[in-house]
Amino acid sequence: MNLAESLGDCEFQSVNTAYDENMPVDRKVLVDNATLSGVERLIGESRVRNLGNVDNDILCLEKLLTAILFSDALMAIDDYKEEYRSKRSRQFSFIKFLKLDHVSYADLSGKAADFARSMTFSFDGSKPAGDVVSFFEALRIDPQLRWDVFVSSEYLTMSLLVRDTRDVGYENSIDGVFRNESANADVVLAGIKFDAPVSMEHHAEISSIKDLVDAFASNNPNFRGSSSGSLLARCIFGYGWAAERSYFYNAVAAQNNASVFLAPLRDAFCEGCCRLESRSQVESLLAALKSKSQATMAKIVESSGQAKFALKLPFFSAYLISICDNPRQCIEHALELRNRSEFRDCRSILHNLDFLSVGERSAELNRILGLLEQSCDSLLRKYGVATANGLQVSLSLGLAGISAGTSIKLDRLFPFYRNRPFSRLFRNIAQDMVNVERLGGLYEKLCASVKEHQDAGYPSRTSVTPKFMERRENEYGRPAKL
Repeated sequence: MNLAESLGDCEFQSVNTAYDENMPVDRKVLVDNATLSGVERLIGESRVRNLGNVDNDILCLEKLLTAILFSDALMAIDDYKEEYRSKRSRQFSFIKFLKLDHVSYADLSGKAADFARSMTFSFDGSKPAGDVVSFFEALRIDPQLRWDVFVSSEYLTMSLLVRDTRDVGYENSIDGVFRNESANADVVLAGIKFDAPVSMEHHAEISSIKDLVDAFASNNPNFRGSSSGSLLARCIFGYGWAAERSYFYNAVAAQNNASVFLAPLRDAFCEGCCRLESRSQVESLLAALKSKSQATMAKIVESSGQAKFALKLPFFSAYLISICDNPRQCIEHALELRNRSEFRDCRSILHNLDFLSVGERSAELNRILGLLEQSCDSLLRKYGVATANGLQVSLSLGLAGISAGTSIKLDRLFPFYRNRPFSRLFRNIAQDMVNVERLGGLYEKLCASVKEHQDAGYPSRTSVTPKFMERRENEYGRPAKL
């Protein structure tokens, strides 16, 4: 049964004028190596040293499963270090690995590094400021520079402000996401190393994390270093690396007429750039889907034809692991499911969004988005899994039909799409992490194949501070300001 039959001919016809079902569809999706690394750990192909990465690895599996279901062909970039490369291509034989020539790779890497340097990690007093605030909003964390005090010794730390210091599973998982980015940077041949730029309001002499730490050290005679559990270095590096990789993969995808599915932190970076352009619209879209359990889509289409939309989809990892024994079987079953009509229909709709002509503005765009809403509703009803903690759904933020150039950040992130229609979907990492927390017994099945390294263990607990202490101090710590 195809989408038209499952929804009813009348309902389908109401939006069918914007949908060319005869358009040949070959929807290609590019996945990044960080996603594949997470999946390899989860299926037992790589031994896990840092057990704090497991939740991130489940999100990587979700990204791969979604990429399989919503693509006709999968691609990745063959830029892993030599000792890992051949094994990876054998492990993911259903993925075409692209080999970029040295000149093209170096050119794209240079542009990606320049873009990352433009995304300065700024502070105003003890709190992040500027562009990076939107990034942390997407991650749903609230960082603050603080002094950890032990008798007469004081350590500079990046602490997360939380409501309940006894319930910090989410914060520890987000820390694992940052650690995963650092691990990824060590095994790809990016070609260019960069120090993420840092700035501090009223302190022009600070331009790097070293400058930042030196400034705090010189102003505090009790300074004894950075706390071993501090997120500071990981946050700053992770933000810059996410910016670099997001630009790089979007550029390669554009050159290959492909969409792109990025690792969790990189999608959060892209969502942060969307928030920079239209904060209130993005927040209202995501809030609408969270509050209205029956809705599967919210959208804003401007008169210019620019559109922002948010989708509610099944958390496919939950569905697949509920009918499979382990993550490897989930991947195999997803490769079979992608040929079903409901997924073919969805790919056709997204394909239409990619090729919507510039002249076909808001009216046609609204009709296609209407069909996408029906398709998402059908998928949610068929593949949504309810656990003891509720229905497992995932939120995605999208852009469709826009011409890059309407905002500085999106223009720089998508330079290859300037004045061209396109559609992009970014997964909401906060919602997906909540899904992982609520998996219940399915969580153990997803982790059934994990093989621990002989030195496996959990990293030191992420530093957290009660939210009410944001502007206060006690004998254990205080906000860190220059």
